[in-house]
Amino acid sequence: MWWWSVLLLLLEQMLVAWLVSMVGLHTIVEGGSSPVTTTTTTTSVQLARAQLVTARRMQPFWTSTGLCPPEPRNATGAFLVSKDSFMNLELIGSLPNRGLSHVRIHWLLELLEVVREREQFYFNFTRLDAILDHLRLVGLHPGFELMGVPKESDPPAVALVSRSYPPSFWTDMVQQLVGRYAARYGVQYVSRWRFETWNEPDLRSYNLLNFTVNDYLSYVYAIRDGLRAAAQRYGMVAPKRKLFPLYGPAGLFKSVQHHPFCWSAVKACSANITHGCPFDTITFHRKGSGRWASEVLDGGRELLEDVLNRFPPVGRLKFANDEADPVAGWSSGRPFQADVRYAAMLFSIVTQHWSAIATQANELGRRLHFLSHDNAFLSYYPYVFEQRTLFARFQMNLTKPPHVQFIAKPVFSVLGLLANLAPVATATQFLPGNISYVLSVDEGSQYVCLVASRSNDSSPLWEKRSYLNITIPVDMVRGARAHPAMVHRVSCLVEGIQDGRNDPFRLWQLQGRPAYPTTDQLAAMREMQLPSVLHAETRRTVQFGTLSKGIDISLSLRGPWIVSVRLCSADYAPPGRVHNVRVRTVFRNEIIVHWHISIGNKQQNRCIQTYEVWFKATKLERVAGNGRKETGTPQGRWRHINAAKHTPFMFYQYARNIRSPAAGTQAACKEAILRRNKTLLVFSLFNSML
Repeated sequence: MWWWSVLLLLLEQMLVAWLVSMVGLHTIVEGGSSPVTTTTTTTSVQLARAQLVTARRMQPFWTSTGLCPPEPRNATGAFLVSKDSFMNLELIGSLPNRGLSHVRIHWLLELLEVVREREQFYFNFTRLDAILDHLRLVGLHPGFELMGVPKESDPPAVALVSRSYPPSFWTDMVQQLVGRYAARYGVQYVSRWRFETWNEPDLRSYNLLNFTVNDYLSYVYAIRDGLRAAAQRYGMVAPKRKLFPLYGPAGLFKSVQHHPFCWSAVKACSANITHGCPFDTITFHRKGSGRWASEVLDGGRELLEDVLNRFPPVGRLKFANDEADPVAGWSSGRPFQADVRYAAMLFSIVTQHWSAIATQANELGRRLHFLSHDNAFLSYYPYVFEQRTLFARFQMNLTKPPHVQFIAKPVFSVLGLLANLAPVATATQFLPGNISYVLSVDEGSQYVCLVASRSNDSSPLWEKRSYLNITIPVDMVRGARAHPAMVHRVSCLVEGIQDGRNDPFRLWQLQGRPAYPTTDQLAAMREMQLPSVLHAETRRTVQFGTLSKGIDISLSLRGPWIVSVRLCSADYAPPGRVHNVRVRTVFRNEIIVHWHISIGNKQQNRCIQTYEVWFKATKLERVAGNGRKETGTPQGRWRHINAAKHTPFMFYQYARNIRSPAAGTQAACKEAILRRNKTLLVFSLFNSML
């Protein structure tokens, strides 16, 4: 019944419009007073240059994610090089300014094959090459856990006992591994890998080699020896930095009785911290209970205090929590992990740790190296949104051939907003009403970014509507030749992630939680998957030394929410060039376009408002009525296919059977060519600055 399909489509369109209308209105008032509101949840933020006096250098310490291949373990290799896994990693690598830089992966050594001949080991890296080649292509670095049992092809696999692999095996393997990939990718790239020892070795489900404490320590020191030998070989390439540091023991650090491996490793470090400690950074795992974001910081702080009380010498080392998640158990379906609450909790975890770093409030703040969030898994039905992942994955098994569709969750988008923070930042400011923010600026004050949030952690907010007023003085952003009477231009962009508006999970629920959404249902969810532009003001003229109040921004927001405010001087360096354009087929006439943008040593691309994607069919082959193939060239007209889509990240999904906005003239700085279904397509990309 065709009329029933039409009715459902109309109802769905009305639903999307209703969800958007729930967000409310926002207003921008320049140099005037904020609008009067009747709600009591109104927060005003008055920025001033004096706040920047206490700002300090901020290294992005939160840009790592992680995953573990599913069971069975003998299928690890097939999973890691599968199309689903590659699509997931390519999307992870699409955030701006290296918003995610590392992916920590369990069981990588399962991809190795080893032949033992007369106590010599010969390795086949072919399968490992595939996953590492892809990580490099998409701009990511591995958190390389030296974990897993390489496949023995000759002789046949032996019993899995630790004495099957003496220390010389691990030392030789590490040297060969580093040597191979330093030659393949270059030492500079491999030096940014995070080599880590066996994940959570105290757990029986992970201790496949039946390590004893002595076996484990022998393994750790053998890994250390292999990395040090590789560093000596390549030391002249990067003399100013330590090459190939070792991270570990990646432990839970519960009681000594039940977790002797990780505690024994720290004890060995303490006994000879200068020359005998195998680790450069002590890694641990501390998650929350699922209620409060602060539980992650509190757990890490308490553990570090315990470690330093027992072993004071290890206080000279750095520490890292590389599973800093709100709650354990990634595959358990939890509603808060599906919507903006998880995004706001991740923001809170990051900014609470930054506050500890910026204020040097405790030992953890003084010694924290990085955080990693274990959320790069692939979800599955019926919890495609509710599992702890960055994307909802729909396995479209009824199509021929089967394919997969990904929808970005709000937690992915918040990492994109955090990526725009400048390299110098104030400590996190905590305000009444569960609101917090971080103010950042670049060294020349030509760029300012504020990221703020309001949430109740994993619980819903009882009062969802709130009003945020931000006042930005004109002297907050300066030109290249700042002078009290200097006139220059400043651009402003406000983006937001809000409950209901940037919440594809809610729409999926209202659609009936379909296991196989239609093309239109997926398109509707993608309308809500990325941050929305709340205000964009291009090249406003300002003058220092005047009595102008600057810019007043007043926002009506539905909580939980995360808001980013960026201000760019016209003197800010232009962005790099688009390169490494890849076009991936999703299904039939549907593709994802990926790209990168060049980044200099000191210049980031923080003043890009959006990316424009242009399309033109340049060649068409068709079968005429007489059965002969004819080649035609349609009108060479470029279409701006994402004209109505805010595209802040470096990917865009395009389906030709969904009506797209009208055309324009060619404006391209990079082209990618795809041959699909006898049609030659050209995609052109360029970035729009603020």
